[in-house]
Amino acid sequence: MESITPTEEPALPTQAQIDELYRNSRLGFPAPLRIPLASSLSFLIGLGLGTTQGSQMAGLRFRAEHAHKLPTTTTGWFLYHKSKNYHVAYGGLKEGLRMGTKICFWTTTMFGIEHMFDNSRGQKDLINTVLACVTVAGGFSLWSA
Repeated sequence: MESITPTEEPALPTQAQIDELYRNSRLGFPAPLRIPLASSLSFLIGLGLGTTQGSQMAGLRFRAEHAHKLPTTTTGWFLYHKSKNYHVAYGGLKEGLRMGTKICFWTTTMFGIEHMFDNSRGQKDLINTVLACVTVAGGFSLWSA
């Protein structure tokens, strides 16, 4: 049995081993790269969708809350729209971060469970993906009920 002394460095993987790792991975990316990439992309998509929805809802809410006291002067209208724009930006950012975080969490959970099933069953197939999706869908329905 060989022991590694502090002066020896562990062997780095060869190019053939790296190519084999990428060839046998889902979507052509190994799990340590695929899961953070999927999480980041899902957060950005959720951020965009949430910002759009949140800013629209914040604009409508602002209009509804201030419908009884509409301005009558040019300066009043300028300040009304300026204030509305701040509310729209804040509401959009808040909802965007909220939705991005939720979508990122569920996407990361699905990819992580899929990877766990891949390792436990010893093969990468559609069954693992379906099991991961059903598990996450059940968790989501329990959480939001």
